[in-house]
Amino acid sequence: MQSYQRSASWWGLLMVAALAAGVGGVQAQGAQYPSKKITIVVGFTAGGFADTLARFVGQKLGDKLGQAVVVENRGGAGGNTAASAVTKADADGHTLLVTTTAISINASLYQKLDYSLDQLAIIAMPGSSAETFAVPADRPGMLKEFVDWAKGREVTFATAGVGSGSHLAAEHFYRNLAKIKASHVPFRGGSLALQAALGGQVDAITASFGTNAHVQSGKLKGLAVASAKRNPVLPNVPTFAEAGYPGFEAGSWVGFFVPAKTDPAIVAKLNSAINEIVTTKANEEHLTKIGYTLTVRPVADSQKFLKDEVAKWGQWVKTVGISVK
Repeated sequence: MQSYQRSASWWGLLMVAALAAGVGGVQAQGAQYPSKKITIVVGFTAGGFADTLARFVGQKLGDKLGQAVVVENRGGAGGNTAASAVTKADADGHTLLVTTTAISINASLYQKLDYSLDQLAIIAMPGSSAETFAVPADRPGMLKEFVDWAKGREVTFATAGVGSGSHLAAEHFYRNLAKIKASHVPFRGGSLALQAALGGQVDAITASFGTNAHVQSGKLKGLAVASAKRNPVLPNVPTFAEAGYPGFEAGSWVGFFVPAKTDPAIVAKLNSAINEIVTTKANEEHLTKIGYTLTVRPVADSQKFLKDEVAKWGQWVKTVGISVK
């Protein structure tokens, strides 16, 4: 009996030592991270909603962590091209994915994907922006006027790709609320959709970010913003509720991800660094001024928010009735 107790005690000590070594190893790896260049893979083209925040945070992240940070744009398939690529990267924290609400939509929008959200770990969701509906300068500039003008014809609207938050919001509005025929013209990124709107190649654009400066300058007319309150960047653009469509609210967020097997210590370190970047006063003022609403969440809260987003947008996909093979 005594021999068994000594043996059990001995194995217990070994287990404690092993666990301590494991925890210490993770902590050490987190402390040593990063050990080389960090690559941020953006799921959309340069100059858009996701890319602008990725490049701003990436530069500050490089300064904070003491390593070079490069941004690589891999637009296509509503952000799926980039997401799939990052799931196949080494899970060492040196390859990050930056994408948008689209990733939570794609889980139900696409009939088949070559990756799943389980293969990615959320780091942070630091920025969001309400959807803005805008039109070229020669189209009717009030929402009611635009809807009246659109009836009896088939209008076109641009967004940054099939399945984006902007796409679903626009489809829901045109089909279910305004009840007008509107054809979606998808682009590989927000900047391309914006160029089409500025050139009058489409009748309208729905975007969560890129239209702000051009509405301010008068090159585009803002019809309405899909938020509870007016966007302080566009104080003269009414909310949908003010324009006669109460309850219509929609927006997109920007999220940072890594491959799922990345050490939690590295994920936590990145979460802390990104949250510090967006809450530094000068950075916060800059990002708010150009149209981002900033949010600071710990990793666990980001995980819950993402889960809720997948469920919410899944219902929107079902309501709108669209899918992609």
